[in-house]
Amino acid sequence: MHLSDLRPALNATSQEVAHESIPSVFCWTKMGTEAGQSLDLILRRKELERRSGQGLFAWGIGNSLGVAATLARQEARSNEVEVLFTPMRSAAKHVDVSPTQVLLWLGYHNEVGVETRLPSHMVITSRGNHGRDGGRRSHYALLCEGRRDITIPANLGVINANRAKNFASLNPLGASQVTAVVRYQSTCDELPEKHYPVTFRAKLHGAGFVRLASPVVLEGDLANLYHKVCKSETVEEWLEGTAILRQKAEETQTPQSPQKKLFSEVLVRKTRHKEYVVPPSMPGLVAA
Repeated sequence: MHLSDLRPALNATSQEVAHESIPSVFCWTKMGTEAGQSLDLILRRKELERRSGQGLFAWGIGNSLGVAATLARQEARSNEVEVLFTPMRSAAKHVDVSPTQVLLWLGYHNEVGVETRLPSHMVITSRGNHGRDGGRRSHYALLCEGRRDITIPANLGVINANRAKNFASLNPLGASQVTAVVRYQSTCDELPEKHYPVTFRAKLHGAGFVRLASPVVLEGDLANLYHKVCKSETVEEWLEGTAILRQKAEETQTPQSPQKKLFSEVLVRKTRHKEYVVPPSMPGLVAA
């Protein structure tokens, strides 16, 4: 998927009818260049991640959702909350295009604050702050389940930003809110409509939202390995590459953080070189 494919929809008129409706409650996240990687490349590797996890993938976000995701799932029918992904309207910031540091996140905090490792097929990166607290920044992730190829452009609805309000407060979304759980109102104030085309959808899985832990700076050989993994062409290459990447990244961690079994069952995929464990479900991933 190329951003040029999405430009016409960004200027859609109010008379256009979307093929899919916008739910009354959903998680909305805007996508763009991040950690020195273009959206096209991010979507490509996230599709490999999704396929490798039998539909399960993680999407890194820069702001906390608090308890909004949990509350929304309690209110939603069948406890299911959709995630709607739209491209950002504004140009990427220089710090996102050319960050001084890129971090790879290895784990997350569970409901009691204990650090647990993410599945190795999940690769979450973010920009760091070079020279500040070792480059560490707070970072979070949406845990998603999707059954559709996220790299194939599709007409999946159009969000009018003026109709989206923060889930709990019903206040308008802030200019800096890239990701939020929202209530979508049937009417809005007398404001010009501001359309965002939905390029793919997923559902929150497990806790739906977690705070990440154990960032590792991608530099030297580790950075080279990461870039090689991002060029994977098949699920098998992705699984093999991410397993090695995780192993090398773990070796930089001293002392090692506690590891826990995340899943009630596993699926073992065999490649020509070794076995890789891929989770069919993620019930153990719960919010911090």
